[in-house]
Amino acid sequence: MIADEPDEHVEELARRFSDLWQALINGEKGPHSEDHRTMLADRIRDALDRGMDKLDTSDKNIIANSFTLEALVHSGTATDVFRARHRDLGTYHAIKMLRADHSHDPIARRLLLREAQIGMMLRNPRIAATQTVLRLSDGRPALVTEWIDQRIADLLPGSLSLKDVATIMAAVLSALTAVHAAGFVHCDLSPSNILHGNGIRDIKIVDFGIALEIGRRHNELDLAFAGQPDFASPEQIAGEALDPRSDLYAAGLLLSLLLRNFRETGEKAEELKTLAIRLSQRRPEDRPESAEAALCLLGDLKEL
Repeated sequence: MIADEPDEHVEELARRFSDLWQALINGEKGPHSEDHRTMLADRIRDALDRGMDKLDTSDKNIIANSFTLEALVHSGTATDVFRARHRDLGTYHAIKMLRADHSHDPIARRLLLREAQIGMMLRNPRIAATQTVLRLSDGRPALVTEWIDQRIADLLPGSLSLKDVATIMAAVLSALTAVHAAGFVHCDLSPSNILHGNGIRDIKIVDFGIALEIGRRHNELDLAFAGQPDFASPEQIAGEALDPRSDLYAAGLLLSLLLRNFRETGEKAEELKTLAIRLSQRRPEDRPESAEAALCLLGDLKEL
C-alpha cells in the first residue's frame, strides 16, 4: 500500500494541475486575455516561491509584491517615506511615495518622477543612491533609494568634536561638488537631508525633490516657494534663478549650526567660524564661487 502512494500523489497533482490550467485559460465569462493569463501565471509562480499563504494580497504593507513597508520615517505635505524590506533579498530600502490624498496631484507626481530622474544621473559615494521607481497598484509612482538609518539632525543638540564638524562639512561640500558638476542645485540642504550610517564618516545627502537645473526658478515647476525657510538662500526665498552659490549659503548655515554644538576653541575652530560666515553671505557674489572652492577653503581641516 505504501509503495503505491507516490503514484497516487502524482495522479492527484496531475488532476489538480489540469484544473489549474483550465482556470488559467478560462474564467467565468470566457477565455482570459493573454495579459491576464500572464498575470495569473506570475501569481502562481510567486505563490510557489513564497508559500501558498502569500496568495492573499490583502496585506496593505506589501507593495509591488516585493517590498514590505516596515515603518513610516517621514511624512511630508504630499509624500511619505518608509523604511522597507525586500521580501526575497532581506535588504533595506527607503521608499518615497505620494500620499493617498495626493495620488491624483499632477504636480506632486511630476516632481517625484523628476526626482527619480535626477537621482539616476547622480552617482557619487556622498549621495544616497536612487535605485528604481515602482508603480503601485493604484497607479502611484514610488521612488526606491538606498536605506541609511541616521540623520545628522538626530545628533543635534549634542556634543560634536572639531573633527566631527570638519568631517561632515567635507562630505557635504564633496556631494555638492558632484551635484553642481551634473548641472543641478540641490535647493534643500539641511540637517534632515544629510544622512549617515556606520559611523559619522559615512555621510550622504538625500532628497532631490525640489532640485533645479542651474539657472532655473522654482516657479517654472509650478512651485510658489520650495525649500526650508531656515536654510534657503535669500535669492531662493525671492524666487530668483539659482546657481550653486545658493547651496553654499545653506552649507554656511549648516556649519554655523554645527559649530553651536561643540565647545572647542583654538585656531582651527576660528577657521571654521570664518568659513561659515563666508559661505552664508547674503549676496551670492560674496560667497565662494563653487563648492569645490569652499572645499579648498576648508583646507587641512578636512583631513582631521
